[in-house]
Amino acid sequence: MPGGRRSQRAWVIICLLPVVSARVIAQPADLRTEFADALAEFDEAQQVQLDQPDRARRLFRSAAQRFSSIIAAGVVNGRLEFNLANCYLQAGDVGQAILHYRRAQRLIPRDEMLADNLAVGRSRCLTSIRPTRRSAFLRSVFFWHYQTPVGGRTRVALVLYVALWALLIVRNFIPRRAITVSGIVCALLAGAAASSVGITRWSDRNAPGAVVTAMDVVVYKGPGPGYQRQFEEPLQPGVEFILRQRRGDWWRIELADGKSGWIDATQAELVAPDVARLRL
Repeated sequence: MPGGRRSQRAWVIICLLPVVSARVIAQPADLRTEFADALAEFDEAQQVQLDQPDRARRLFRSAAQRFSSIIAAGVVNGRLEFNLANCYLQAGDVGQAILHYRRAQRLIPRDEMLADNLAVGRSRCLTSIRPTRRSAFLRSVFFWHYQTPVGGRTRVALVLYVALWALLIVRNFIPRRAITVSGIVCALLAGAAASSVGITRWSDRNAPGAVVTAMDVVVYKGPGPGYQRQFEEPLQPGVEFILRQRRGDWWRIELADGKSGWIDATQAELVAPDVARLRL
């Protein structure tokens, strides 16, 4: 999860869709048992999925609840979020699947399996919204910003900052052009990495990402059902948006195509659930 704080209870989990496998390191007995039960239910659901689809969905949901309880206990791991998202996707809950794929993406953004499964989840969302060209352009140009965890970018900035000072010290004794150029390069890269981290922190606080998790979410022109509808068709689970403003139990959202409106806050969840509340 966001914030760069990792639990000392480290889970190393490798999961694929539709297969889940895992390695557990130094876990308390209760979490170890919960994890083993979740895997057993997932495996059983896979075995009966063709002949007993209803039972399989119940097992996938039960496994999802068990993975959720492990996360609620303080375990921070991208693979665990990936496991949970796979369970929801197999159970047919597209909203929760995309939500937890997005949460996993914050921790393991370069994982190819995650990218593929997230694409599958998005393809199953019943509300199709095309992103603006500007958004797609920024993601392609600043790919490093979007494909590297905050912790990784922070470490890069610190290493480059230390390297810069080391080069400045060396330059006092060996005033060579190559050392000066290297120092300038380190300064520029350190500034870029630090700026990237700062932008992410600002976005998490002031414009966090979120996902619709309820069915038939009506978007209004103002914070309440007394306002007119903003769109004729309601939003379906899995729609991703940016939260722009809070007013009581209502959120003003901005969709990928730039359109905005107000929804009931209980019908969606933040990708980074521990971010600070926005100013009104």
